[in-house]
Amino acid sequence: MYRILLATDGSAHSQKVVDEALLIAEAVKAEVIVTTVIEKFFSPPRVFQGVTEVQDLKDVDWEQINRHVAEESKKVVEKAAQPFKDKGLNVKTEVITGYRSPADAICEMSQKEDVNLVVLGNRGLKGIGELFLGSVSNKVAHCTGANVLIVK
Repeated sequence: MYRILLATDGSAHSQKVVDEALLIAEAVKAEVIVTTVIEKFFSPPRVFQGVTEVQDLKDVDWEQINRHVAEESKKVVEKAAQPFKDKGLNVKTEVITGYRSPADAICEMSQKEDVNLVVLGNRGLKGIGELFLGSVSNKVAHCTGANVLIVK
């Protein structure tokens, strides 16, 4: 069976990624795995460390924040999976949590799930560094053994 790994970050652009993957999945009756990769926080993200206005972030309940991020991420993958379910395709969802880079996590999952195609966007939520080609999509294109469709 043809297997597609769709990586989403919930950004506005990710709907185009879902639409492209749906065209392919429906045409070949593929099994689809929808995933997103999130970080787990134990302290303020590096961008905030040392900023006086946010010193009180040390007292934040990071487990509560991690739970909230995980819950929201589950909604992101479920929303992305719904069009595939509506077409009667076999779909599973997974939120990957940890310290790995999103690209490494996507490549690892593509190998673990033995997918034929990885579909992802060329830019997402990570800021200015992601705008040039999309460091995640660029790295995935080079580290996975599957075909990669980068949706612009």
